Amino acid sequence: MKFEKISPFQLGFLCFAFMSGFSTLYLLEAKVIMHDVWIANVTAMLAVLLILKVFTYVQSQFPNLNFSDIIEALFGKWLGKFVLVFYLMGMIGLGVLSLRSISLFYNTAILPNTSPMLIMGLVLCVTTYAAFLGLGTISRSIVLILPFFIVAILIIGFLIYQDVEDNPLLPQFQHPFPLILYCAMISFGFPFGKAGVIAFVFSEVTVHKKLYKSCSIAIVSSCIYLLMSTYLSFGSLGDNMFKTASFPFFSSIQMVKLGEYIERIEIMIISIWTVLTLFEIIVVQYVFVKIIGRMFKLRDIKALYLPVGAIFLVVSSKSAVNSAELIAYDLSILPFSIILPSILIPLSMLCLVYFRKIRR
Repeated sequence: MKFEKISPFQLGFLCFAFMSGFSTLYLLEAKVIMHDVWIANVTAMLAVLLILKVFTYVQSQFPNLNFSDIIEALFGKWLGKFVLVFYLMGMIGLGVLSLRSISLFYNTAILPNTSPMLIMGLVLCVTTYAAFLGLGTISRSIVLILPFFIVAILIIGFLIYQDVEDNPLLPQFQHPFPLILYCAMISFGFPFGKAGVIAFVFSEVTVHKKLYKSCSIAIVSSCIYLLMSTYLSFGSLGDNMFKTASFPFFSSIQMVKLGEYIERIEIMIISIWTVLTLFEIIVVQYVFVKIIGRMFKLRDIKALYLPVGAIFLVVSSKSAVNSAELIAYDLSILPFSIILPSILIPLSMLCLVYFRKIRR
């Protein structure tokens, strides 16, 4: 299998789009610890930066291998395949989470009478074709589109700031350490824990020495975007309204008064969330198919994209059918299920690399 190489610059844009996704849609950890959420977000960001360092170091020890092949080389053929299957299951969960979230948002805020299956089906038609086109096309599209969205996000932030009445930074340090740590786990589970998926495209980057720099800048930028959205929502909505709003950042944008152009402001954030979530699903589908191709040593994987898209649709139709189930998954399952693929397995790989060096 031959894959088109991308530059570290393109990888950074890809990582930011993938990490951001719909990270500002629910702001669940902020609803739990309110103004102390920055501690949880920064802690999760620092944790994923450390894990990212492990991923890039392991990749540097096997510069000619894909991450799937590295896993098999370190864990052995059969245990390695089991680890890859575990990653595949996690990616299905991430894809379902993204699909259900975007369909829930559209059903709640925009298209209440539209079937969620229709929304998810249309999304998967777009993402499946985009994943089929390859990583080069995906990354070039992100580099082209993302600068416009960054400008739009800054404009939105400025407009919301005009309506900020309460100090969004106060009061601080109002919650016990165990609760803050739990919210850091929520934040690590989503969005920061997704960084492990990006490791599977490291072998397709032209300059491996810049892997960590590109991804770390993207992760820090994603954290800044998340904190900006959270604190602007606090300041414009107030604590009580923030807690009760289904989509706090979207609700804060709806309060922006800009004459007859108010709907255009709402459309701006809807387009940002939609496209970033599309890129998130595209990357997941692309990596999913790529791992399957590596596991079974397939020369041509193009025929797999459509069946994989169908699998995502079928699983999504049976999972998290309402917002309560989706939020329960985010708060109760994901913070703990992410520990194995995003912490324990990378650390195990680091130990195995160390022991291999000792033997030599």
